[in-house]
Amino acid sequence: MDNKELLKELDKMFEECKKELGFKTSFKELDSVFFLKDFVISSKFVSQDFSRALCHRIVDTFNGWAGYLNSLIVPNPGIIAHYVESSMFDEDEKKEIVLLYYRVLELASRNPLIVLSKNKKMEGKFIDYAFKFWKKEFQPKMVKIIKKVNSGWAEKSK
Repeated sequence: MDNKELLKELDKMFEECKKELGFKTSFKELDSVFFLKDFVISSKFVSQDFSRALCHRIVDTFNGWAGYLNSLIVPNPGIIAHYVESSMFDEDEKKEIVLLYYRVLELASRNPLIVLSKNKKMEGKFIDYAFKFWKKEFQPKMVKIIKKVNSGWAEKSK
């Protein structure tokens, strides 16, 4: 299947999924955060269980960031970048990072609950919640964190 066919299949599966689960977030909105098109093109595959693949993609994205947040909270002493970046934050800032980390883990832990319960209503709410959480809380806080890290590296590299 070429990329054009893959994207056509993705669009079809997304619309079916949205109708079945009743979530409100648009494809364009989800793709802007979770890069659904890129994922499908790189994997050359559109899952027939699309809702599960979508939720998995969302959780993978947040888990990637959770790993970074973890390195700021508890740096690996064998990785200099972790140690240096962690030291750029004071204790109050680290408490905020911990709370954001916990929020990400709470979101990610919903996915296995959805899998085990097979609750389609919960699945639809999860998709909408994940996007809203990203836009309203996660992204703004991460921008603040990354700006501080980038400024710290800029200062150290002078």
